[in-house]
This record gives sequence, C-alpha cells and structure tokens, in this order.
Amino acid sequence: MEAGPVRWVSFTHVFLDCDGTLVDVEGIVELARRRGQATAVAALTEAAMSGRLPLEAIYEQRLALIRPTRAEIRELIRIYREHLLPDAAVVIHALHTCGISVHLISGGLEDAVRGLGRFLGIPAQRIHAVRPRYDPFAGAWWRGEEGPAVGVDPSPLIAQGGKARLLEGFRAPGRRLMLVGDGITDLLAQEAVHLFVGFGGVFPRAVVAEGADVYIRCPRLAPILPLALSPERARALQGTPAEETLREGLRAFRNGEARFRDPVRHERFLQAWHAL
Repeated sequence: MEAGPVRWVSFTHVFLDCDGTLVDVEGIVELARRRGQATAVAALTEAAMSGRLPLEAIYEQRLALIRPTRAEIRELIRIYREHLLPDAAVVIHALHTCGISVHLISGGLEDAVRGLGRFLGIPAQRIHAVRPRYDPFAGAWWRGEEGPAVGVDPSPLIAQGGKARLLEGFRAPGRRLMLVGDGITDLLAQEAVHLFVGFGGVFPRAVVAEGADVYIRCPRLAPILPLALSPERARALQGTPAEETLREGLRAFRNGEARFRDPVRHERFLQAWHAL
C-alpha cells in the first residue's frame, strides 16, 4: 500500500525570544554601555546563554553593575526598534493574520520588551519578561522620584530552566507550541513545546545548533513562517507582502540556511510544501 501525502500541521502558539532573536543586540549589554561595563556584562551574558554559567548566578550581578533607571530601560525600546531584524514585523503580522497566538518570552527587562511587543502588535498579556525593582529612596524621593533598579521581582525567567516552567503552563489539548530562541535557556525548554527552533542568525551557539529540533543560520526570521503554518493556513497570505517572505523561508530550508536535525523530517517537511 502506498503512503498517503505528507502533511505539515500548523502550530497554534509561537513563542519568540527577544534579544538575539527578534533584535540583533542584547539589551542588557546596551544598558551596560552607558556605564562603561559593556565588556564585563557581555561576557557574563554569553557565559549564561552558552550554558557555562547558570542564568540565576549572573542575572542580578549584571543588574548591580549597571543600576539602570526606569528611563534608561525605556530607552531600550528605541534601541530594540532600531535593531529589529528586517523581516520581524512582517513575520509577526503574518502569523497574526493566520490566527496564530504570538508571545514574547524573554529574560529581558519588562518595560523594554513590552514596548517592543506593543510596536509589533503583540498584546501585553502575551508578553512575558522580568519586572525590575527600583530603589524608592535613592532618588529625590521627596519629589516622587525613584532610584535605579536594584533587583527584580520573583520570576521563573531569571533561572536557567525558567522558560520551560512557564511554557508548561500553556500546554493543553488541541494546542501546538513552537518556541524560537538563541540561547541555552531556550534549548532547555525544548521538552515543554512541540517544536524548538534554535536561532543562530545573530549569536550562533554550538550547543543550540547541535540540540535544536530545527536550526536557522541566516539573520532572518522568514523560515519561521513555513514552520508555524500549514500550507492550507498559509493561503491567507496570498497577495500580501508576507507571501514572498514565506517563499524566502522555504528557500532557506532548500539551500541549507535552515535545517531540521533529523534529515528524514527535513525531507518530509519539504515534501509537504512542494507545491510552493
């Protein structure tokens, strides 16, 4: 008996990391640049994102080196927008058009990540980030001015396995979850989702490339579209700017810029999309 046609099933939820995935900077390093601490903070960040140090061991250490104000953290919104990957807005709009629930999930600071999410049309309740805690007495408190950030509110996202714990809460019958990210905190959440896509287009990391279900090497998010959508659901993009972005994403899988770890699954995925 001949096998039936190969099908690729759409996802219902797509979770995107922020720094190093949606944008080509690390926000905490940009804040550190103001204090002359960019080199030290970048080294700590890379050690955590590559798995050499647990995130919880360095998260508040980095913050203590910088002590950013609320205004400085909000200034990151502008920096994030300036460093947004070129096709990020088109990809997110296309996912929304096709009825996909898009979330941001980040160990970044909440005001900045929410500001970027708002710009991209992502509702506040779908943005998961870390809320800083400001010193109420270090500023001109008699005028109602707060001091700098001196810590963060409790959050799973400041721990190495925190994204996995948060994502477990989204699992439910009928849901299919996809996560896209560049660091070890994303890779460690692989078991909590149906597909983990490692992103190496900004900060390539061998541990993520080797462990991810799918790995993207190009500095574009276009490959997310054919992964997140079924060919049937993608028909909603016909005649829109996102149709060409979808085709670019498929070309990345055909030319090796994006690949499944399992070569059989890679071929079956391409077979499902053979008509485009």
